[in-house]
Amino acid sequence: MIMRIVPYDLKYKNDFIEMNKAWISEMFEMEPEDERELGSIEPYIEKGGQIFFALDEKERAMACCMIAPREDGDWEIMKFAARGMYTGTGAGSACLKACIDYAKKLRLPKIIIVSNHECTHAVHLYRKFGFEEIPVDKERFPFDRADIAFEMTL
Repeated sequence: MIMRIVPYDLKYKNDFIEMNKAWISEMFEMEPEDERELGSIEPYIEKGGQIFFALDEKERAMACCMIAPREDGDWEIMKFAARGMYTGTGAGSACLKACIDYAKKLRLPKIIIVSNHECTHAVHLYRKFGFEEIPVDKERFPFDRADIAFEMTL
C-alpha cells in the first residue's frame, strides 16, 4: 500500500474530527473536553501545533495524530486515531513518528501522552517508540478515561 504523510490542511479537518469521534465512541463516551478540543483545531495550529495525516494512494485520510502546546507549557500528543479498515497498516505509527520528528525539529524538551489501559495497541506503540510511563495527574488531564500517561524526553 502506498502511503504518504502530510501536515494539516483545512480539507482534512472533517476527516480528523470523524476519525477521532469514531475511535472514542467505539470504546468510550465522548467527553466535554473531546468536544472542546475537536471544536477548536485552528487555535492549536495557530499556537504552533500540527496534525499529521497518513493518506492512501487515493488521497484518503487513513490515520491522524496531533501534537499541540498545552496551557501549562508542555506539548502533548493528542487526538490520535486511524480508520478501522487501516488498522495494522502502519499509518498510525507513521503519524506518531511525524509528530515526534516535529517535536524534535522544534527542540522541545519532552512530549506527553495520556491514554487508557484498554487501548492496548496504542499503549504498546507508545512504549515501542520509547515513551516512559508517568503518573496521571487528573488536574492536568481532565478526561474520565485517562488512566495512564507517558512522557518522552527528546
